Amino acid sequence: MDISVTHDYQIDLDSILRFFSEEDLITDKYAQLSAKNVKVIAIKETEDGFSVATQRDVPANVPAVLKSMLGSFNTINQSETWHWQDDESLICKMTVEIVGVPAKITGSMLFSEPAKKAGGDVATRNQVTVSVTSAMPLIGSTLVKFISEDIKQQMQSEYEFLLSSAPELAN
Repeated sequence: MDISVTHDYQIDLDSILRFFSEEDLITDKYAQLSAKNVKVIAIKETEDGFSVATQRDVPANVPAVLKSMLGSFNTINQSETWHWQDDESLICKMTVEIVGVPAKITGSMLFSEPAKKAGGDVATRNQVTVSVTSAMPLIGSTLVKFISEDIKQQMQSEYEFLLSSAPELAN
């Protein structure tokens, strides 16, 4: 199942980017989104950007058919690679593992600053795409649907958190 959303912000890309690249802000962001045991495993500079690896435990409101597979909290391992593009946009490729769950989650975020080009009101735009798949027989489609709905809720919660928190960091 594929998910696509666009999030617009009224502040510059560098300010929003801090929530994806600074350990204290990453930890605080996930904690504010109900995660526990948040760990930033690594933040490394690369030739054209940076990479981030995190781990966290997130609450799961699990349907009955999936209770044997998913607990009340799930451990999430997330890896991101961020690359600056020639047009000054920034693309993030991510993989998300829900430990012990037979599903594959991949995605991307494309951050750009449309206001620079068009003089518009949107200072930073994030175009997010996520793909969830499972090869599990019988309950795979139920698992994918549940995970996709949970991801949509998490993305919306993160967006709302950034809308309320990011202006304080604006340059």
